[in-house]
Amino acid sequence: MEMHQGDKLIERILQEAQLDADAANARAQENCQSILSSARRRAEEQAQQAAAARDTAVNGVLDGARTRAELEGRKQTLAMRRSLLDEAFLAGEQALNALSGQKREQLLRFLLESESEPGDEILPSSADRTAIEKLLPAGRTLSKWNAPYLGGFLIRGSSYEKDCSFAALMAQIRQEEEGNVSRILFG
Repeated sequence: MEMHQGDKLIERILQEAQLDADAANARAQENCQSILSSARRRAEEQAQQAAAARDTAVNGVLDGARTRAELEGRKQTLAMRRSLLDEAFLAGEQALNALSGQKREQLLRFLLESESEPGDEILPSSADRTAIEKLLPAGRTLSKWNAPYLGGFLIRGSSYEKDCSFAALMAQIRQEEEGNVSRILFG
């Protein structure tokens, strides 16, 4: 009987130990579930934060690329417009240099009369020497030297020199009219 009583005591201790173990296991399972749920929430939050950071970074890169592309486009447009303006004014200068006969003489006469004064020395371009000899206003002297221009002349006064070449005339017209020409060409 004593063995039986001892067996019962052991059995009861084992049952209580089993109940304690089951309760501990249940608490451990609940703790694990709680920790797992908490970890999943944190992982979800971190994933959302990472996605938001990624989207912000992507948008920043795209915005920067758009801005750079727009600036580059504007830069190329301005360069193209500048090139077209250069070509337009170069064509004007070439047209002035290509003038001949009465139209060229009228331009030379106008420049001589409006830009020179008595006492000035006129250095003509080699292309205009003959015409300027005919058109030279009174009180001006024709230099034996030629100015290095394709058309027009150089005026030497007592204390100054004035460039009256066709290139200088076009440069002055460009300075005064570039905005108007740009509006005509590009709207």
